[in-house]
Amino acid sequence: MLLVRHAIGSRLFYQTEHYEIKKNEDKWIISFPISYEKAMNIQKFKEELNLFAVEDTQKTWYYSSDAELLFDKDNEQLLVFADHKTVYPI
Repeated sequence: MLLVRHAIGSRLFYQTEHYEIKKNEDKWIISFPISYEKAMNIQKFKEELNLFAVEDTQKTWYYSSDAELLFDKDNEQLLVFADHKTVYPI
């Protein structure tokens, strides 16, 4: 499960089971399907986002210190380019 949360107050912006995380050089590209309207709401807070990939045995925290996001209109996906990753066992 992927959770997209506000860094201040931990407000949940979006939750999905459908996502992909790919390592690309020194960043991780996190992509997930989302409507344009919801993506634009998240975009407003792009400098204050935390993303959590939750699995059975661990939770992985990602964030983008550059606030790098891209909405792919053709595929209706939001791409977050994270440069920080921390893994926590649960």
